[in-house]
Amino acid sequence: MNFGAKHVYMDDLAGAAGGGAGADPGAAGAASGAGAAAGQQGAAAGAGAAAGAGGDQAGSALSAGSEWTPEAIPEKFRVKGADGELDLAATVRKVDEHRASLEKRMGSGDIRPKSPDEYKLPDTDVFKGLQLDEAGAKAFRQEAYDMGLTPKQYEAVMGKWATLAPELVNAGQAETVDTAVASLKDTWKDQYDANIKESFRVVNQVAEKAGIPFAEVEKAIGNNPVAIRLFAALGAEMREDATPAAANGGTGGGAQTRSEYVAENWAAYSNPQDPKHKMVTDRANALAARESKGKDIMI
Repeated sequence: MNFGAKHVYMDDLAGAAGGGAGADPGAAGAASGAGAAAGQQGAAAGAGAAAGAGGDQAGSALSAGSEWTPEAIPEKFRVKGADGELDLAATVRKVDEHRASLEKRMGSGDIRPKSPDEYKLPDTDVFKGLQLDEAGAKAFRQEAYDMGLTPKQYEAVMGKWATLAPELVNAGQAETVDTAVASLKDTWKDQYDANIKESFRVVNQVAEKAGIPFAEVEKAIGNNPVAIRLFAALGAEMREDATPAAANGGTGGGAQTRSEYVAENWAAYSNPQDPKHKMVTDRANALAARESKGKDIMI
């Protein structure tokens, strides 16, 4: 058999191929380039898939552990379907329900400030004019910080304190007043009314001489039974040693003094809302003027 012989049809095919190549060599080159590009893309895709399978696309085998997967959901939140597989949608709903419940308990979700000094007092008129003891305020800020109070919680606590503090103070004062009155009544018996008026008269008189407002005296000894008894006794001594008013150009006949008048009318004198306040105040001023001049004047 002659292997070197060529069939006529083979020549035709070769000629056709050669003619086609000669007719459009650029098309042949383009086809070759496209095939090479497709091969490169396929190679890149294959390399990417291999990297993904290997888990080291982030730069190390260890970093693959940072990728979140459904398996990371805590067991208590997982919901499984009828087929026993994880129902991801139902699981996410359960997690969100838990989050919503926790947010209600925690409020806005704020946390305590970086330091106790970042706590701010409420921006209200009460605190604008309030002078707080800085040492005490600083100590409370530290306590609030240690308890984990958020800035909003701190403001709420201080606002409530500003509301309740006066009531607590008044309650404490009332208890002290009751205690002092009970002690004086037990000592003076049926002379309580007379002696308490006498003590009040003397305190006013001495305070005026010393230039001390009655409010300051009251704050210092107003509920001190011993001091009140001493002033009442001092009043009795002063009356015994007093020169008759007529000898000093006064009215004589034991005319009522300003202190006595104020003591008897203290309710109206001390309360500007009382209907008798102006009348009592005017008479008290007139008595004071008479005493300062040492003679009678029209009142």
